[in-house]
Amino acid sequence: MEYDTDLILDLQPRLEGRIFRAPEGVALSRGVYGLGLVVTRPVRAGEAIYRSGWFTVPNADHSYRVLVEIDGSVEEVDVTRTHSVKYRDTRTFDIPGCFMNHACSPTSVSVDLVGDGSDDVTLYDQVALVDLAPGDPINCDYTLFDWDCDGHCFTCSCGSAECYGPVAGFEGLPRHLQERLMDQISYESARMWAATH
Repeated sequence: MEYDTDLILDLQPRLEGRIFRAPEGVALSRGVYGLGLVVTRPVRAGEAIYRSGWFTVPNADHSYRVLVEIDGSVEEVDVTRTHSVKYRDTRTFDIPGCFMNHACSPTSVSVDLVGDGSDDVTLYDQVALVDLAPGDPINCDYTLFDWDCDGHCFTCSCGSAECYGPVAGFEGLPRHLQERLMDQISYESARMWAATH
């Protein structure tokens, strides 16, 4: 999948007629929590499930109509501000990553890949935290890459013994959780942490 990390002011024309399919070994599927990602092959803990880049769009309300393959059929869906993450003074999103569900005890984590000689994140690997079998969900902890959830906070219902309850980004976590998770946060959340502490 080709992405452009440069700011795109008018993305919709670039999306017209393009069908987004999940990377090999991954499927976009409907489940209990709406759209979500599942693995279609066995994945071992520590293995990259997939690698992706993203689109960079203005930091404003947006809604894009995209064609995606869901459970083997192509459907048109809206990608809105809640599907994107604030990055510096812009927003980023990728497909399929924007459809990944949250879990406080996630099955995967996003690992930012920084370009050579730069502090710009250009790609990320979605890495399994546990062994996954075909059909298992690929979920992540939103607080690790979303500093403040800027307007789309929610109450988690993942059912984990470690469930946070209200999710308001890394900034909204209690200090003891921030300290425990500090080595796992995204480059942007680390940048925001440094700027505020």
